[in-house]
Amino acid sequence: MDTCEPNPLLTELYEEYAEWYITLAEENGVLPRSISGVAGDGSQFIYLFDNLDLHHMVRNKYLRFVLDEHRSVAYAYGGLALRGDSDQGEIHEVLDVVAADAERYVMGQWRVRRGGCGEVSDLEHLGTKEGDDPEKHPGTWFLAGALRFTRTEQVRFGAIWQEAKAGVIFNTRPVG
Repeated sequence: MDTCEPNPLLTELYEEYAEWYITLAEENGVLPRSISGVAGDGSQFIYLFDNLDLHHMVRNKYLRFVLDEHRSVAYAYGGLALRGDSDQGEIHEVLDVVAADAERYVMGQWRVRRGGCGEVSDLEHLGTKEGDDPEKHPGTWFLAGALRFTRTEQVRFGAIWQEAKAGVIFNTRPVG
């Protein structure tokens, strides 16, 4: 783990997002995939995108487009992944929660346990780490590095984003 202190906004975003997911699991038994971008002026969006029907690589590029459109300087991301140990022959469902900017990240993971009807029954915290190389950690790279969009992608992603905005939560965070 890196010893440098992360941006206070990242710590705050991470803690808020982690708490939100824990509450969702406890109260609703669900863990939607989501992203939240925060611009330099404090404007923020929260976008639940479980119903987004795009290949995961295209979806990730689209989410980068959305962050760029919003002029995000930091973001939080939450989603489920499968992790396993091939030696043990075990696969676990894991919730990843990340807050990052172009230079730093804070990332936590929770093992997901489900009840008989498939709802989330428990989250076991597996740990939190932070560092200064977002491009080398899954789920933390959205603002790291250069990414170009073709004109076709700009038009396509712009249309998807315009349609999605009706279901996106927008608010303003205090700045400074």
